[in-house]
Amino acid sequence: MINHSKDYQPPSFSKRKLAPDLVRGVMLLLIALAHANQNLLNNEATLLNQLIVFLRQIFVDGRAFPVFFLLFGYGMVQLLRAQETKEHEWPFIRKLFRRRGWWLLLFGFVHALSLVDFTIGLYGMAMILFCWFLRLSNKKLVWIAATTLLLATILGSEITRGEYDWNQAQPTSQVVASAGILEAMLTRAFTWAFYSVILLHQVIPAMAFGIWAGRKMLLDHPEQHRKLLMWSAAVGLALSTLGGIPLALMSSLVWESPSYLARAVAGSLHNITGYAGGVGWAALIGLICVYPSVIRSKLTMAIAALGQRSLTFYIFQSIVFFIVFTEGVGGLGAVANQLSSDLVAWLTWIISILLAMFMQRANYAGPAEKLLRRLSYVKSRT
Repeated sequence: MINHSKDYQPPSFSKRKLAPDLVRGVMLLLIALAHANQNLLNNEATLLNQLIVFLRQIFVDGRAFPVFFLLFGYGMVQLLRAQETKEHEWPFIRKLFRRRGWWLLLFGFVHALSLVDFTIGLYGMAMILFCWFLRLSNKKLVWIAATTLLLATILGSEITRGEYDWNQAQPTSQVVASAGILEAMLTRAFTWAFYSVILLHQVIPAMAFGIWAGRKMLLDHPEQHRKLLMWSAAVGLALSTLGGIPLALMSSLVWESPSYLARAVAGSLHNITGYAGGVGWAALIGLICVYPSVIRSKLTMAIAALGQRSLTFYIFQSIVFFIVFTEGVGGLGAVANQLSSDLVAWLTWIISILLAMFMQRANYAGPAEKLLRRLSYVKSRT
């Protein structure tokens, strides 16, 4: 029997590029801000709560999601390049991607059963179904990105990421927590399966653009693409800010009783400009990495260490929010307002940075990343 244990080799932990990890680390703050408030039972529309919802709708909600899937596509190119360097051919690499995708799908299913979240499973589903995007020309990638962006815009009138609902009676996590274990798990499994399929189309534009950006190595060598990154950051964040205002006015109850058409247009506009915001955030943080003072900063290295372990600390956020907000555990969801939920998000992110920094110094990978690597890069024997 021939041992092919060296066939699947994970990328070196020490050879990672700074910019993609720094983007992931910063975006975990936006993810925390977007998710923490979803656990609130106290939805009183005070002036402070309305102001926070307004600002969050413009700068956070629906803006972090595209960044992570852009980086997902970008990371797939990096993994493809690493495997091709080892002279592996496409059928072999495709098998690796699909194995990794199936494990991510399982991670997402377990995460959804326990903590009610859909995102990790979307990574797995996208990798299984769309890893063949890596074989397409740039022209075809742009066509796919444009077509699916149009679809996400049209469906955004009904499926709007980040719209705040003041009338929600109870967060999903609270509902399932109050049910029996079997009923809760069945509810979570159904919700996960349903929303994973419904939201999958929103992944494709950012993923396709990320593959294109990965081929250009825009974040690997930001100093070589300074002008493009500068324009992308300025235009992307400007469009994102302006495009988020209509829905922000509605969600914050400043614009009361909008017509169905107005709400539909605002939802579509919020969705499409969210992708522009995702590109803008990634470009801005990549641009920051051009400056030596930033690269040498201890804070930069700590946030990048967090980004290297983004899967682990994404799950960590979910656990913290469940413990802090759920009735019968921390119970803060019943008394917290928008400001206190945002403070919990910030505190969770800061604690995550400190933990990641200690893990980096100990040369210890995130537990979730370590497990995924071990499962993906299995030893095969013939």
